[in-house]
Amino acid sequence: MTDLNVTQSSGDQAAPEGKPTINGNTLVVSVKDGRKLTLTYPGPLAQYKLVRAMGPVESENARLCRMYMPLIYLSAIDETPVLLPTSMLQLDALVERLGHKGLAALQDGVQVFDASDETEEAKK
Repeated sequence: MTDLNVTQSSGDQAAPEGKPTINGNTLVVSVKDGRKLTLTYPGPLAQYKLVRAMGPVESENARLCRMYMPLIYLSAIDETPVLLPTSMLQLDALVERLGHKGLAALQDGVQVFDASDETEEAKK
């Protein structure tokens, strides 16, 4: 198992080269094509809104829900705000906009948040 080190900063510190740093509730990750994705820790309603956007049929598919779930963290692409989609058409368009490289970077960022959550839980 590979260890993942998460560095939290007060905002003025530089992140170690190549390692994303959580600043408050926000994380910026680089996509291999040069774009920057801003991830923000989602609020308590984000998952509910995603399920509503997916609709009654698609939201019953657990695999599909897991595939779309990282999108609730995405708050900007290259500093341009991204709103949570409200329909399957918008969800699909956002996935298409991100592409394979963007989706991989998004998943990497979500894993940093997950590791941070686990570290905070371990401190309790």
